Amino acid sequence: MAALAAVSAAAIALPLGACGRNEPDLETGKAKFVEKCGSCHTLARAGTAGTTGPDLDTSFQTALADGIDRDTIEGIVHKQILHPNTQGVMPAGLLQGSDASDVAAYVGYAAARKGDDTGALASAGLAQAKTGEQIFTAAGCAGCHTFSPAGSSGTIGPNLDQLKTQAGKLVPGKSADEYIRESIEDPSAYIVKGFPNAMPSFKGRLTDQQIKALIDYLLQKGG
Repeated sequence: MAALAAVSAAAIALPLGACGRNEPDLETGKAKFVEKCGSCHTLARAGTAGTTGPDLDTSFQTALADGIDRDTIEGIVHKQILHPNTQGVMPAGLLQGSDASDVAAYVGYAAARKGDDTGALASAGLAQAKTGEQIFTAAGCAGCHTFSPAGSSGTIGPNLDQLKTQAGKLVPGKSADEYIRESIEDPSAYIVKGFPNAMPSFKGRLTDQQIKALIDYLLQKGG
């Protein structure tokens, strides 16, 4: 999804006929986008604010104003998911098959669209997550962090396998619980040496109950 704003209309008329379905599942697309892409990309309707990759609202805003249709955006995104041209930042195979098609369809629908999702689409993704494990997955944490209990192996952010024993030592005067909460709500407050300041804030995007569930999951399951 990188450098999408610079793609010209002549180069982006890419059909989705190969996806094999006439009706993509936008709810699944939103949920998968939040899980797999939201930690790196901003997309207002999905409630994501990642900064590692392009802001997808901004990237397509000008093209939409110039007359590009949303089916074309869907095609661009689908091609970029399957064949990313990001010098290794975005991994190939992050999404495949119907998941890739659904995410592309949702981005095509949502990019630079004003307002909020409604109905079932409004609760798709992060809003549905209740347990710590569900929240960890839905919030896209697995895309950036290694955490063995979740089966994740991301390397953009710190390894969380030893978070239980290390969290309380990183910032003097803060307990492990306090440090993790601060990292979720204000991730730029303390940056672990050797890692970029790339994590978006989840303050306002997660309820207090969700934050507590995520903290409990990380501390109870971690080493």
